[in-house]
Amino acid sequence: MDKHKPTNRIDKIDLENDYNKLNENPFPVEIFPKEIQEIIFEVSNVFKFNIDYLGAGILAAVSAAIGRSHQLEVKTGWLIKGNLFIIIVGRPGDAKTPALNFCINPINKQDNLYFSEYNKLMDEYEKGLEDKTENKDQLKKPCLKKILMNDYTPEALIQTLNHNKNGVCIVSDEFIGLLKNMNRYNNSGEEESLLTYWSGNTISKDRTSTRSIRITDPFVALIAGIQVGVLNSLAKGNKSSNGFIDRLLFVYPYKFEKIQWNNNSIDEIHLTNYNNIISNLINLKNDNHESVVKLKIEKKAHEYLNRWQNNNKTDDLFDYERSISVKLEDYVYRFALILQIMNSTIKNNENKSEVQLPAIKGGIKLYDYFFYNAMKVRDQLAPKNYLDNLTPLKKVILKDLPNKFSKKESIEIACKEINGKPRISKRSLHTLLKDEKLFIRVSQGEYEKVVKD
Repeated sequence: MDKHKPTNRIDKIDLENDYNKLNENPFPVEIFPKEIQEIIFEVSNVFKFNIDYLGAGILAAVSAAIGRSHQLEVKTGWLIKGNLFIIIVGRPGDAKTPALNFCINPINKQDNLYFSEYNKLMDEYEKGLEDKTENKDQLKKPCLKKILMNDYTPEALIQTLNHNKNGVCIVSDEFIGLLKNMNRYNNSGEEESLLTYWSGNTISKDRTSTRSIRITDPFVALIAGIQVGVLNSLAKGNKSSNGFIDRLLFVYPYKFEKIQWNNNSIDEIHLTNYNNIISNLINLKNDNHESVVKLKIEKKAHEYLNRWQNNNKTDDLFDYERSISVKLEDYVYRFALILQIMNSTIKNNENKSEVQLPAIKGGIKLYDYFFYNAMKVRDQLAPKNYLDNLTPLKKVILKDLPNKFSKKESIEIACKEINGKPRISKRSLHTLLKDEKLFIRVSQGEYEKVVKD
């Protein structure tokens, strides 16, 4: 048989992707290399974990494994790290935690090795302190290496960052509990600390009783869970106005399904492959964690990205839409960096100096996915006295639409071009039509205003 002759064989992964796309706003699994896609679908089929949770969890695990070792140089002097702040939304019993545990398990294994080595060094150190013949001035107390942090104080986080130059990833089952815990120790507010970590700005801590610490290039990532019922807690304080919420990447599946128990078992090869992939990413960095590999964006990929960004904006339909869009545009760089390093490492090729077009396109798909979810969360946090809080553009579009209209008519009216650009995007219109405080869907593709003219 001619090996170059095309066959009619159907790719199982392609079928899984096609099925996944039947959901509304599915996690774009196709952005990953086939090796990762295969793992996601296999684990989902066996354990019945939500694909959104697995996709986002693996994205977070890869980000944490890379750390600050590889950064994207957008322009001279403008470096971007791949740290992500991911919030997984679900109900009790939706297996958020088990899905996340699977994703970060290879990193936990590495942290276990670090801890074993630390204990050995501590035993030697303590033995040296007890040895009367030992020159105690020459003894150096060992420091614990680690990548993941769960329960900590702000001071402990700073100390850990000081000892782990490649950075850390905060993991928490309950995001609201994490914020409350941080606020116990930080009078300036939990959001301000996390905003600093998100931006990667220099952290400087000065205390009269201890030595000062200065971390010039910190890497702090975050992945945490939150229950649907407490989402409104995110609207309290300054979180809605200081840009804090808009920096969070919400994983909010279209529908929640009860986990069905079964006797299925997973092929060990998938677990081995995933563990090897994450281990290889961790091992990309040098032992001293000091050097950083700088990647540039390939010319054609950069041109594609610029065209997308320049055409990405229409007039804002919601007060918070612009802030969400701007923060997520910044995230596209981070997504693309992560995807490029992941793909290069799995394929074991030499292209680890440039971010190429497939990674950029994957980053844009993630932008679309997380934008939809951010708008979904923001809609739930919106004031209930709704009509008085509409933006001017939203009021105009609401007035322009007839009392009864079809989806096609709404596109023609709301998305009409002004100065060569649509008044709003179809995506924004889709979100608007789902607002049950303004519209009722009377049948497929047919709508009616709640408050009629």
